[in-house]
Amino acid sequence: MKPIPKRLLIHTVTLHKVAKKDAWGSATLDEGTELTYVRIEPSSKIVRDKNNAEIQLAATLFLDCKYSCPAGMEIQLDDIVVFNGQKLRVQLVEPLYAEKKLHHYEIGLVKYA
Repeated sequence: MKPIPKRLLIHTVTLHKVAKKDAWGSATLDEGTELTYVRIEPSSKIVRDKNNAEIQLAATLFLDCKYSCPAGMEIQLDDIVVFNGQKLRVQLVEPLYAEKKLHHYEIGLVKYA
């Protein structure tokens, strides 16, 4: 299977990892890493969290294994993605394969309060 065409990967986002949480649960974020050649699409998909509660996604981030930079970036649950000044929290990470090789990731995002 061919990679996602580069002409479709038109967005740039900043990925922040949670550096630490204080006693009240407020997160402190790191300085962030810029991800280029990705795609953000609005979404209304409903997923379930670890407590089996239904959550509606705000967007889906497509991260291609060939063209998205930097290569090999690990995105984990609760990371923060900033796109057009809007903060979104990673709720779902789905690796998708073409035969036996990893093709791309679809990352479900919810609005971050």
